[in-house]
Amino acid sequence: MPYVTWVMSKFLGLGFPLDQVVAMATVNPAKVINRLPKLGTLQVGAPGDVAIMELAEGAVRFVDTRNNTRNGTVHLEPVQTVTAGVPFGRPYNQPFSVR
Repeated sequence: MPYVTWVMSKFLGLGFPLDQVVAMATVNPAKVINRLPKLGTLQVGAPGDVAIMELAEGAVRFVDTRNNTRNGTVHLEPVQTVTAGVPFGRPYNQPFSVR
């Protein structure tokens, strides 16, 4: 599955801590392309883009591009996306609302 949450989950399965996995997908790439402090952060003045995820526990099987498999016990599930402070997509779940 070519989804960033799935790739992040694979790193969790390899033993990386959640905070490091989140940094690997947010602030670290922003540093590489010289876009800090506007991207990859929730600092004052940043656009307010957020991906809300749930850390789901349970058996999961990861498959790579060569069909190698690895079993894991946790994965990230996307819940909601917020772009420029506004929830994206429908339905808008609480505590979010349409502006």
